[in-house]
Amino acid sequence: MATARAIPPGPEAFQPQQITITSTGASPKACIIADGQPVTFINNTGGVININFQPDATPGMRVFNNVSNLSWIAPNNTNTQTPQLSNRTVNFNTDGSSNYPYAIQVGAGPLYVLVTYNGTQVNCYPSPAVIPYGGTIELYKNSGDQNNYSVTWPTPAGDPFTPPLTRVDNTPHTDSANIADYEYKVALANPVAATGQGGGTVKVKGS
Repeated sequence: MATARAIPPGPEAFQPQQITITSTGASPKACIIADGQPVTFINNTGGVININFQPDATPGMRVFNNVSNLSWIAPNNTNTQTPQLSNRTVNFNTDGSSNYPYAIQVGAGPLYVLVTYNGTQVNCYPSPAVIPYGGTIELYKNSGDQNNYSVTWPTPAGDPFTPPLTRVDNTPHTDSANIADYEYKVALANPVAATGQGGGTVKVKGS
């Protein structure tokens, strides 16, 4: 007798990941969901809010739509969305600022951080970059960028990633450290330059 083939559950089998927004912020602050798993935002702030996702470093890549004028009055205080991309991490906020303190990792992630050099300065976008505990990040450069970049972690906490993140290598790295903020520096390794130093912060967050 032939053995029945196991069929993985479709997106409809996933229970939505709930993210509750109160006057003190989002809970959880960062989370990892399965590919295709919906997310339900719940507004318990007592006022109307907007949920804005940080523009991706790669144009045209949108995981979730921004949410405008989400009511605080049940049952109209929820918004449920299914991710439009797989294996991607996004940062978002609820205050309309340029700071995006919360993260959702879809599948394996990663959060992409674009590294560029404008002739005098290395720039990293986004920074700060927020990922969930156990999440992934990728420092990458565009295909036409021939520069080599080194990455160092000058704070006592050191490099939180496995494998170690020591250069811009267009490869995902997984957080293997504690919930904390990690400062990093990116420098031109070839050619070596006194200018051209840049960097940023990776914020590893949990519930």
